[in-house]
Amino acid sequence: MSEFKDPATGTSSPSKNCRLFGQVASLLFVILLLMTIFLPKGENPYLRAGGVFILTLAAIFIFLPFYFLSKYGRVGMGDSYMQTRQVVDRGPYAIVRHPQYLGYVLLACGFAFLRQHWTIILLTVLGSVFFYLQAVEDEAICISKFGEAYRQYCQRVPRFNFILGLIRVLIRSSGG
Repeated sequence: MSEFKDPATGTSSPSKNCRLFGQVASLLFVILLLMTIFLPKGENPYLRAGGVFILTLAAIFIFLPFYFLSKYGRVGMGDSYMQTRQVVDRGPYAIVRHPQYLGYVLLACGFAFLRQHWTIILLTVLGSVFFYLQAVEDEAICISKFGEAYRQYCQRVPRFNFILGLIRVLIRSSGG
């Protein structure tokens, strides 16, 4: 089980693995961001343009979830947007199960396209692996918290594949 009870408070909290994966991913991401300050921009202007597009897409996936979790997650008064009481399957959560993690991965990819340097690419790959592992751990926690509703959500919405997620949203909206 990926969740454990805090003996002091009796409340559930993320597993040690989940926290570790998140911390490693965040550390790699901070290193990546710092390195982009010192590395020259990449030579290929088409890749740089792609990087700007990916960074824009990343911002959408990072910031929209704040709104959708707060509005549709039945968050208690004064609680964090992350303390949802029901599965949210609207907005970016209708496309992928982990839009913020996807946003961070896209942000790293955008910087890799901008800088076109092997160290940024390596950090992007490593950070992406740890965000993926964290997402898998988070899903076990969500299944224990939301049960069958989250299992059904997992059947409808892909973990990170936003192209497949968009196709599924379009099919559902057209009545197919």
